This record gives sequence, C-alpha cells and structure tokens, in this order.
Amino acid sequence: MTVKIGFIGVGGIAQLHIDSLLRINDVKIVSVFDVNGENAAAVAAKTGAEVVATADQVLDPSRIDAVFICTPQFAREDLEEVAAGRGIHLFVEKPLGLDVDVVRKKEQTIREAGVIQSVGYCLRYLDTVQKAKAYLAGRSVHLIQAFRFGGAHPARWWNRLETSGGHLVDAVTHQIDMIRYISGEFSEVEAKFGRVSFEKLNPDVTIYDAGAITFTMESGAVGNITESCLSPHYSASDIKVFGPDFFLHLSNNGHTLTIIDSTQNITETTKVEAYFEQSKAFIEAVISGSQAPILSSYAEGLQTLAVTLAANKSFEARATISV
Repeated sequence: MTVKIGFIGVGGIAQLHIDSLLRINDVKIVSVFDVNGENAAAVAAKTGAEVVATADQVLDPSRIDAVFICTPQFAREDLEEVAAGRGIHLFVEKPLGLDVDVVRKKEQTIREAGVIQSVGYCLRYLDTVQKAKAYLAGRSVHLIQAFRFGGAHPARWWNRLETSGGHLVDAVTHQIDMIRYISGEFSEVEAKFGRVSFEKLNPDVTIYDAGAITFTMESGAVGNITESCLSPHYSASDIKVFGPDFFLHLSNNGHTLTIIDSTQNITETTKVEAYFEQSKAFIEAVISGSQAPILSSYAEGLQTLAVTLAANKSFEARATISV
C-alpha cells in the first residue's frame, strides 16, 4: 500500500515532516496548500505534489489517505473535523488550538470518526524519553524542575498572545508534554508571567517574555517550570526528576538522559531522529489501521494543551487553576 499524503501548511515545521516522509517507502505526497504560494510551489517542486487552491481541495478522500495539518494554532478552523468526517487520517501539529472547549469538541468528533490521529509531540519518540518513562514507572517522584530558554519566532502571529498563546503554549508545550508522558498528569498550576523587556524593546509584541509556573501532579509531586523566549545568548531545555532514591535528568530537549541511583550513574544520548520516528509511526498506523504505533493521540494533545492554557488562565485570574 502506498499512503497518499496531503499537506495543509508547509512552513518550517512542515518541512521537517516532509523530509522525514521522503525517507519512508510507500509514501507519496500528492497535494499541498499554503497561503504562501511560493512555499507551496517549492514543496511541489521537491516532492512532485500538486499545488491546490484551497485547504478543502487537499481534503479530497479520493486523492489522499492522510493529511498533515501544519497551520498555526489560530488558523485551524474546522479542518480536523472535515478531514475526519471524510475518513482521512490526521496528523496535526501542536499546539491544537487556543480554546480547550473547542479542541475538546474536535477530539470527540475525531474519536467517533475512527480515523488514525497523531499530534506532533515528536520528543515522545526519542529512545531517551522512552527509557526515562520506563525507568520512572512505579517509582515515587516528589519534585520536578524544568526550564526552556531561547529566542522568539520571527512571525508576527507568534508574537501576539491572541494568535499563538505565547511561548508556553507554543514551545514550552514540549516540556509540559514530556513531564506528562514520563511522570503522569498535572493537577493544579499557578503561573506568573512578565513583559518587562518587551515593554521596553517592542511594546507591539503582546506575548510574555518570561514565565514561572508552579504545579502539583496527581501523584502528589510538586514542581516548577521557568521559561523565556527572549534569551538570545543562552538556549536550553531540561527536565529534572527527583525521587527518594534516584535522580533523572532529560537535557538538550530530551536528547540526553542521565540516571543516577545506588546501582548506576549513566548518561546516554539519543540514537534516533524524533521527526523521522514520529512520521514512521504515523505511516505504520495508517497502513495497519491501528492506533497502536502512535505515542501522542489527539486526546493526548488535548491534555497537554489544557495544562498550558490553564497556566495562562492562572495568570489572568491571579489564582491557582485545576487542570
């Protein structure tokens, strides 16, 4: 079986998916749409796909088996529901939206349609993250510390809180998702955000330049995340997990794992490519008709989104928010 793929949105993240798909047998990218015609034309030249005039034209079940929806979170409209209603399998980039109630309704529609669905939390597919999850299974965690520092996205939509949700919702979502994946569900969050630098440098930017989020887990563990998208001279992302008899550290965006306990002190670097493993799993799922290879379903993406949006709500309300 050759899996025929359509793309809606072919910006930077989509390019990573396309490069991965081109390395997989039995895959053909047949149609693409992007509001930027030059981007769409470049992908068509690279893949042999046809450029179509609208997103709806991509969602033609007579032409494609699956679609990659890589539009920004503010520009999804009802693409997922339309695709699912037409029996088209879904890969959707994170984050899934900016309104948890809207995304929850979409999740129900997708689930009831019975299509294969995957959300772009690619770091779950790293062998280091898998080993961390396996190690923590059954172990008692009491403290989690995480951070993500780096630069801002150049696009205007990314720098507007109302269209991106901010750095936490759009990027630090990967760290939130990894914490959920290896340690369990969040219970409550309380967030503080700041704009002290953006107010001086560029008041037209409405996202926060820094954030500090404290949280509790359903297990009883506590933790915090600090983040900034205005850190041009230092970029890093880590998760540290503390137990009474161990220390676990996922650094370099999950690509390096350290485990220290009474029997070992090891540090390992991933041997796989997250985007390729993610794409491969999605194609395997479509061919087999089974959701099993997928590590992040639409429902999982919804849960991670709920945590980040709860943090935004916490800051607005100046209150602790239950997830």
